[in-house]
Amino acid sequence: MLKKLVILIFVLSLFAHSKLCWSDDFNLRYTRWGMTQEEVIKSEEKMDPVEVTEKMIKYKTQIMRNSVELHYVFVDNKLIGAIYNLEDNYLNSDHFRNTYTKFKTALIKKYGQPVGERTDWINDTYKNSRKKWGLALSLGHVEYASSWRTPSTKIESSLREENYYVLCLIEYWSIEYSQLLKEIKKEDKSIEIKQTDKMDPL
Repeated sequence: MLKKLVILIFVLSLFAHSKLCWSDDFNLRYTRWGMTQEEVIKSEEKMDPVEVTEKMIKYKTQIMRNSVELHYVFVDNKLIGAIYNLEDNYLNSDHFRNTYTKFKTALIKKYGQPVGERTDWINDTYKNSRKKWGLALSLGHVEYASSWRTPSTKIESSLREENYYVLCLIEYWSIEYSQLLKEIKKEDKSIEIKQTDKMDPL
């Protein structure tokens, strides 16, 4: 019995290690920067896209029990970024702040402490009234953002009001293709996917 238990533990440890190494081969989920749209769709074989355009593939999925839209962003058929956009809608804006904190905590666990963190008060009417910070968020008075960086990727989690909606986003952008994104944005403003697609590339 003990021998079987030892063998089982050994096999499980090998599996866990191989899974970790396998995951390290990817920049996000099962994708790598520079993949084509066809390759990304194949990598997400367990989900069907809800929308595909020249610059984007959109999925609906869940992270940490929250409903999100997942947008993969392309330039010249190369994957350059991806965004999770929270779809859950709360009547109490404090819940958005709680979800943002939950996402931020998960990112800290994965990537370590943020390399950048900011709380911007555009209007400080409710700055000194903590109980009204949710209201301040919904009015566009305050914005939150935290950022991380790996050798290949810029990551940012942000929370803000835009066009009467509260946006809670997690964005991943390729460092290698960052210049390509900037050049394309100058030529084609549609790459800046705003409230209609609930995305805003860095």
